[in-house]
Amino acid sequence: MKVNLVNENFQSNYLKELLTVRGVTNIEKYLHPDASCLNDPLDLDNIKTGAIWLEETLNKENSHILLIVDCDVDGFTSSAIMYNYIKAISPNQKISYMLHEHKEHGLQDHTQTIINSNEFYDLIILPDSSSNDYEYHEALKEHGMRCLVLDHHEIDDGQPISDNACIINNQLSPNYSNKELTGAGVAWQFCRYFDQVKGYHHSDSLIDLAALGVCGDMGSVLELENRYIMLYGFSHVKNYFFKCAIEKQAYSMNNEVTPISVAFYIVPMMNAMIRMGSMEEKERLFLGLIDGHKQVPCNKRGAKGTTEEVAIESLRECTNAKAKQNRLTDQMVSELEQKIFKYDLLENKILFIRLNDDDEYPSEVTGLTAMKLAAKYKRPTILARLNDEGYDRGSIRNVADCELQDLKKFLNDSGYFEWVQGHANAAGASILDSNLRAFHEYANEALKDINFNEGMYDVNFIREPNASDLEDLIYDLASNTNIYGQGNPEPLIFVPNIYLDNTDYKVIGTNKDTVRFERNGVIFIKFHASDLIEQLGKCNEIKISVVGKPNINEWMGNRSAQLFIEDYELIDNLLEF
Repeated sequence: MKVNLVNENFQSNYLKELLTVRGVTNIEKYLHPDASCLNDPLDLDNIKTGAIWLEETLNKENSHILLIVDCDVDGFTSSAIMYNYIKAISPNQKISYMLHEHKEHGLQDHTQTIINSNEFYDLIILPDSSSNDYEYHEALKEHGMRCLVLDHHEIDDGQPISDNACIINNQLSPNYSNKELTGAGVAWQFCRYFDQVKGYHHSDSLIDLAALGVCGDMGSVLELENRYIMLYGFSHVKNYFFKCAIEKQAYSMNNEVTPISVAFYIVPMMNAMIRMGSMEEKERLFLGLIDGHKQVPCNKRGAKGTTEEVAIESLRECTNAKAKQNRLTDQMVSELEQKIFKYDLLENKILFIRLNDDDEYPSEVTGLTAMKLAAKYKRPTILARLNDEGYDRGSIRNVADCELQDLKKFLNDSGYFEWVQGHANAAGASILDSNLRAFHEYANEALKDINFNEGMYDVNFIREPNASDLEDLIYDLASNTNIYGQGNPEPLIFVPNIYLDNTDYKVIGTNKDTVRFERNGVIFIKFHASDLIEQLGKCNEIKISVVGKPNINEWMGNRSAQLFIEDYELIDNLLEF
């Protein structure tokens, strides 16, 4: 285990100093954001035109609106925002929606269906997608249909901006400062602007869906606008599906609705359904977001012939989809291991696995499988399939907490990849198959000094076990858990050289796999600690260094400072049996 102190080892004003070095310029505003943190919707280019188009459609007799629901949590919530908003201001408005069967985005799989149908749509709304779909916008315009894009994705390099659609996109709006706002946020700002024009207040009750979408698409909480949307939205949940999801996951979330708890316990359930569910199940998920109380047939075993609220039914199906996804990815890992050992793929610093034609694995879980392989084999992993043009295209995932902190940049900088697009350590990639050998030679040399089996942690504070301020440090950092999330991760504290004998620690928990010990008023806890328990059992005395996250435990009116151990290193076995 290696640690790297990434900021000054602050001795006072711990949280405020940490936020300052992370880029927060107004600490009080960040800790207590209000509506003044929101950008003016008018800073979004073309928003006036979009509002005019919507009003003209609503005022037209027998008009028909079509929503294209993008295939992730941000896409579902942004479309739900638009559906619920339009129904709030015009209850009789005819609205249809289309979902994607697989991982397509925007209009690529729907345009011909729309053109060939007998239905005319006065307005096609595309939340969270379609900024790049200029050729499809043109085709639909030729048939008299308008496209309203509410998006946050960047335009592809060299591609023209469509002049056959109304594109409202924070990335393409120079005056809109928050480039971390996602599709749900842009959709909500559009509704907020329409409210301002018409004197309505319907967008107020939809901020919870905006918060869920921004969180689901990893919008940075360091942006004040995102911070306010998530703080207010998560503390004013109105959507029935979202309420039910929180209740279902309350124990896992420790009864706290924060960017981290939502990202860990609600977003994955929904994403599993969007990846793994049938079209009928995905439609029930969207229906749950727009009409959660609606009664639908219950498909629960033993409940044939009964009905259930669609929000409840969909959440049960989301749970099943998550379990199915886990089983499938575990199966894929097991089967791909045969290929790993057969072809000695672990000889390279980056684990590259090519899927064959007979590997009938759904593309929707390629990234998840790559993530599990990276975690198991402690190697950056690329899982790809060779196409007819000679390119290997698929997903990349990096090892968590390693010295290579930006896999995407490393691959792009190598010069061997056609493109790598996505997040720093979770992205899609394309490389000519003929470049693979040269790339491996390059990567093996460039990464030769990195031991991916050894955790590398960027820590924010270092304290000796007997430090007088360790307890105060934890209380300060953990006093406001809703401030942490994407862009502002929970801080890490490194505590070296803790001496333990076999009476200092306890093994607790239902499964007896949790280690607990106390030093200087602070409780140290390591969950899922079977390996550590085994090692401790072999020694009378031991010295351990830990990296952990601060936490405050409250029980029966009592509060205690805790450090949840993320990783550890046994320094010295002093008295072995």
